[in-house]
Amino acid sequence: MLSTRLLRQPACQLASRSSVTSQASRPRPSIRAFHASPPRQDPVLDALLYLPHEMMALIHTTAPWYATIPLTAFLTRGLLVTTAGAWARSLTARYIGLHPLRQALAFQKRDQVLKSGNFRHPKEAVVLVRKEVKEVTTKLDNRWNVTLRGQIGWTFAQIPIFFAMAEVIRQKCMARDGLLGLGFSAFRGGDDVASASASEVVNTTSRWFEPSLANEGMLWFQDLLVPDPTGALPFLVSGLMFANIYITKNTVSSDAKWPLVIRRTLLGVALLIGPLCQQIPAALLLYWGSSTSSVMLWNAWLDWKYPAPRGFTACKRPLQMPPKPVTKGRRV
Repeated sequence: MLSTRLLRQPACQLASRSSVTSQASRPRPSIRAFHASPPRQDPVLDALLYLPHEMMALIHTTAPWYATIPLTAFLTRGLLVTTAGAWARSLTARYIGLHPLRQALAFQKRDQVLKSGNFRHPKEAVVLVRKEVKEVTTKLDNRWNVTLRGQIGWTFAQIPIFFAMAEVIRQKCMARDGLLGLGFSAFRGGDDVASASASEVVNTTSRWFEPSLANEGMLWFQDLLVPDPTGALPFLVSGLMFANIYITKNTVSSDAKWPLVIRRTLLGVALLIGPLCQQIPAALLLYWGSSTSSVMLWNAWLDWKYPAPRGFTACKRPLQMPPKPVTKGRRV
């Protein structure tokens, strides 16, 4: 028969259990912890980015990363320009060349409508003039098969391609956020974001991570996985963006104010890239600057290949003048 002493629980065990239950019942402050868990997998995104990853890996077999990233940007831009970009630029050049004729037809139609009179209110005249001018200019554009939709579509189509390539670089650098997230991290505090991203780089693994980026940089940014220690690279990218927007003039001269507003807004955004992108890895900034430089080079080629005439220029087609009319005295 067991002793009653053995059936009792020791006092130390009771004390420890009571302390555990008391500690468990106490409310704990909410503390966010970073766990060594693998990053989220998106099969659709991985399928879309597979070819860019393989292209960069193929180029990297013969060149270091400081040359692979600019070559990738140049080849990607060249592929886009020689296909959809050339078609969009030809439409834009034709549209700009027809702009003097478009203005002349608009003025002629405006004078015809205003001379007809019979308007009960000045607003009625303005509405009718706009309607008639739009019909005339639309007929001219349809006749020559020119439209600004091609250029606008080409402009907006480049945005997702740029962000896709930036996502490829982000996956290779194992950065925590994308390009926009790292840009706006300047408002959240750079030290906290940098420490969190560094801890996640150590604790997470990815099949696209390239540790060789840490020692295949160039000039003063030898480590492409971390931001530029001097902070000069974001301002260089900002200057390239500003220069690209400033020298690009693929528009017609117009009295409308909205093109100037958009242009000045883009110039202001380009100036903000320097201070806002201090926490972006050097590899992302290297691709951004290389992509902008490639845009400027390929735009120069497009200007040479498809020049847009400005103002009144000579007609390239041979003009056959009609024969002089025969006078009545010479008739037999």
